[in-house]
Amino acid sequence: MKLLSTLMAAVTLAFFSTTAGADDMSDNKKNLMNFYAAFSEGDLDALDKVLIEDWVTYDANPGQGAGRQGLKDFIPLVAASFSDFEWKVEELIEEGNVIVARSTFSGTHAGDFMGHAATGKPFTAKAIDVHHFNEDGMVTHTYHLEDWIAVLAQIGALGH
Repeated sequence: MKLLSTLMAAVTLAFFSTTAGADDMSDNKKNLMNFYAAFSEGDLDALDKVLIEDWVTYDANPGQGAGRQGLKDFIPLVAASFSDFEWKVEELIEEGNVIVARSTFSGTHAGDFMGHAATGKPFTAKAIDVHHFNEDGMVTHTYHLEDWIAVLAQIGALGH
């Protein structure tokens, strides 16, 4: 469980990119970029622009506190586990007040990760995030699905 927690934090610390131009994006898509930019730039206060205070994640990491502040407190705990982390949004799909982000994340296992010493091994995995917005353009709750097994296998944490 601790490994899952570290992976999630690393993913959120990633670089956000998309092929869609800013002019092609709805206001909610533009605001969602604050979510990912906050992690890649280390500016946790950017989360105040996109997440309501009592934001809910239905797939919280072990040890992650509740709400926006819980995420802000959690992110720094895993920053040292990965280097050259990149988060690439492959597709954003918006339907009503919901945006789904299909993504790829990658990096290098550069620090202790859930009891596993750094291996220096690179990894690449897929993720899906489903963000729900209120009428003010703020995310109220999020569902996450990341391929943690692929990450664990690639860094050698699952054995041979």
